[in-house]
Amino acid sequence: MNNTWGDMAQYDPLIWNWIIAIYLFMAGLSAGSVLIGIGMRWYSKDKSIESPILKASAIIGPVAICLGLACLVFDLTKPFHFWLILINYNFDSVMAMGVAALMAYMPLGFIYSIIVLRDDLAKWKLGFLTPIGNMFLPFRKVIEVLMFVLAIAVGAYTGFLISAMNAYPMLNTAILPALFLASGLSAGAAGNLIVALTCFNSSTHDGEVMKLHGLDLPVIITEMMFLFMLFTSLYFTGGAAAESLASLSQEVWGSVFWYGVVGIGFCIPILSMFLPSSTRHTKAMMLTVACCSLTGVLALRHFIVYAGQTYIS
Repeated sequence: MNNTWGDMAQYDPLIWNWIIAIYLFMAGLSAGSVLIGIGMRWYSKDKSIESPILKASAIIGPVAICLGLACLVFDLTKPFHFWLILINYNFDSVMAMGVAALMAYMPLGFIYSIIVLRDDLAKWKLGFLTPIGNMFLPFRKVIEVLMFVLAIAVGAYTGFLISAMNAYPMLNTAILPALFLASGLSAGAAGNLIVALTCFNSSTHDGEVMKLHGLDLPVIITEMMFLFMLFTSLYFTGGAAAESLASLSQEVWGSVFWYGVVGIGFCIPILSMFLPSSTRHTKAMMLTVACCSLTGVLALRHFIVYAGQTYIS
């Protein structure tokens, strides 16, 4: 090759890498966990008891979003200047609107976690936080509504963020926010189930656990519907958008999609529903299915980020 004009590596179309995929996964996990936890509390008849599912969401919500934002900061060209976006807002920018939502979501998330976990803080040697939980307890209903709305915004924002990349037809679609919100619910339900069963010794026959386990099928069907809509819209758009569907048959990202998203994320949880009740409702099987759901969502984020940047319009 004649290097007069430089190496083709300098024209690498990839702007975002696996770190961003992890951030998108963590943000979706946090939002989905909070939505599932608060939603199930509202649905529950006995609201006086902090259920293991709600306690799990109180842990996953703030921890996951903090880990995700840490990934995002480390990916910046100048990571120590990240604070500038916190004081300079341009609301014509999707990222600025997302940062504004996160600035409200994070502190409220920690406050709500302290409220939910106030009776458990002492045994974790965090009893000094209990008075804070008691102080905000009278405002719990307002905080819950705000958290629910902000969790929807954070879950959908991850899709809006990458859909703003106009040069990439697979990414530049209005379906992504809905797909990311649905997959975030899947990840949140799985995460809550894992933490509830392992950290709070919840029984597999507990009413809340059974309800959460029953959400697998409707959430998976919703994800599959949005994926079908995404690929169908790309096909009928034609041109570079239709060409991007070739990523489904590529050796690397095709395998990530078919084995990771469809095989592990969809098929295993669906097939587990046909097992005998005595097997399906064991702790080992529930944890296995939950881990498969998390793996599928993580694979979906990587597929969208990498395959989506492979084809430029």
